[in-house]
This record gives sequence, C-alpha cells and structure tokens, in this order.
Amino acid sequence: MASITSSIENFISAIFGIFRNLVDSIFAVFTSILALFQTAVVSVFDLAKSFLNFLFSNILVLSVIAIGFVLYATFMQKNAAAGPGVCATRNKKAVS
Repeated sequence: MASITSSIENFISAIFGIFRNLVDSIFAVFTSILALFQTAVVSVFDLAKSFLNFLFSNILVLSVIAIGFVLYATFMQKNAAAGPGVCATRNKKAVS
C-alpha cells in the first residue's frame, strides 16, 4: 500500500512539475523578449551618443567643409549669371 501511495505522490508531483516548467518557460520567453527590446533601445542610444561625440569632436573640420561648400556654391551661382563658359573675372567690356 505504501508503494501505491508513493507512486501516486510521484505522479502528482510530476504533473505539477510539468505545469511549473511550462509556466517557467513562458516567463523565460517574455523575459527574453523584454531583454531584446532593452538591448535594442540601449544600442540605439549608444549609437546616437557615439554619433554626437563624433560630431562634437570634429566640429571644426565639418565647419570648414561646410563653409567651403557654401563659398563654392555662391561662387558658382555668381558665375552662372555671367553665362556659360565665361569667368566672372574676365567679364570686362572691350573698348572699341
């Protein structure tokens, strides 16, 4: 009789163990999904921090490039008004 009682206790314990492991597995899935989102958000913020750090550390070089581009665009726009193939410094009237 003790072996039947022991067998029933083991059977019930195994059933509860299956349900407990199932609940633990579901909880682990949700935990891993939350960890995935946390890692993604942290990675995006680290990328933004690195990008801003790059911009601030190279602000002088980027400013010189931007000023050069603006000056070049202004120079080309002024020369476009003189006509194609004509340089603004050679746009003098000929004396006849």
